[in-house]
Amino acid sequence: MLTPRTKLGLEAEEAACRWLSDRGYRILDRNWRRPWGELDIVADRSGVVSFVEVKASSRRQAGFDPFLRADGRKMHKVKRTAQTWLSSHRYGPDTEWQLDIISVIMDPQEPQFEHFENI
Repeated sequence: MLTPRTKLGLEAEEAACRWLSDRGYRILDRNWRRPWGELDIVADRSGVVSFVEVKASSRRQAGFDPFLRADGRKMHKVKRTAQTWLSSHRYGPDTEWQLDIISVIMDPQEPQFEHFENI
């Protein structure tokens, strides 16, 4: 049984995948896990691999934007996991890649997205 928080996160990741696809990204992988971290979404656009951390909230609340939960410690884990993903999928050292954050407010009418690229 999924907790409400887990369900919200999964719905936000699904919505973020659709949003990215609509903007020309090709989804390469989702929820790729290793003992030291997880990658929510791995996507490619124009030859640049983006490792996307998705942060969600059910409503907008001043000072509590979802992206604020992707702090330096969290993004360090994402970076380490991204490097492992690249090598395990046989991408070379010349591969262009970046870390992104997508903040999603899961409004019942329509999700609202904020995309922070190449952080």
